[in-house]
Amino acid sequence: MAFQEYTIPKLKDFPSGKIGSSIVHTVDENPFPLIYVDLTHRCNYCCNYCYNPVRTLPDMSLKYFREVCRRLPNRVAFRFMGGEPTLHPQFLEFITTANEHKHMVSFVSNGAVFTDLSLARALKDTGVPVIATISMNGGSNNAWYRHIDNGDYAEEKLKALQNLDDVGIRRIAITAIIVRGVNEGVVMDLMDLSERYKSVRYIHYRSIGKVGKFIDSDPYTLEELKGIVDSRIPYDKVYKRKVKIDGLDPTPGNRCLGCMGCYEYHHNPKIEICLIDFAKPETFRCWKRGKLIEGTFQVESFFENMVQFSSYLDRTLLE
Repeated sequence: MAFQEYTIPKLKDFPSGKIGSSIVHTVDENPFPLIYVDLTHRCNYCCNYCYNPVRTLPDMSLKYFREVCRRLPNRVAFRFMGGEPTLHPQFLEFITTANEHKHMVSFVSNGAVFTDLSLARALKDTGVPVIATISMNGGSNNAWYRHIDNGDYAEEKLKALQNLDDVGIRRIAITAIIVRGVNEGVVMDLMDLSERYKSVRYIHYRSIGKVGKFIDSDPYTLEELKGIVDSRIPYDKVYKRKVKIDGLDPTPGNRCLGCMGCYEYHHNPKIEICLIDFAKPETFRCWKRGKLIEGTFQVESFFENMVQFSSYLDRTLLE
């Protein structure tokens, strides 16, 4: 396994707009309907694949985030990430703050904290209709977790999923990175889990991104991902698939707007599936996904920021 560990000390060393990103907007003029927010860079995992492997940057300020919520011109969907967002000591306050300003909230977690039933209940007790996303790169298979997440996490993931379902979190997403020749079987595994847990409403599959920390492997294209998913989860015999975003359709006017990075569809009345070709240059102009840059009141194209930040880290290590 060939990968690097990154240690960059201060956020001010790479302010927005100075790491090479070309798509930068002020918060007040934000065009993105979905904004990714890194609440903290701390993490309780040490995965072999991580697009955001820096652990030394400070946590996001709730005061700053509250001002962002106030200044945004339109309602957005926030997606809290990290690091592991649940490690922020004010994690639940970020959720309630976004909700107070009429913004929608989802988060992506490794699920570890929700093995504690009381913490799952605390999330439910906020009263906010969050989408709780649990990364399940190995599904219920520890061999896959060892390759991708660097540990045996199947039991922990399933416990977290059970707890969130039990306390009544009504919208749960489960997600997996698909690594060529490793865990293609997780496609059906996650589908099986969605049938077992009533609150699982969304399944996301994505390719690896050659950003941050990763084991070198040939990423799947969006078309290949669709082929893998369709071969394992064929069309429902009763329900007609309803496509929301078709990143395989180059027709002018297609809502994808040409970035060709996503394929989203309703598989059946309960389950929505999303496929993402992660962090390729074409996705830099993605109309949907923005990234909030703390301290600058700016948002950038999520995928471009990710690639440019990773490039910045590589350059810094070589200096």
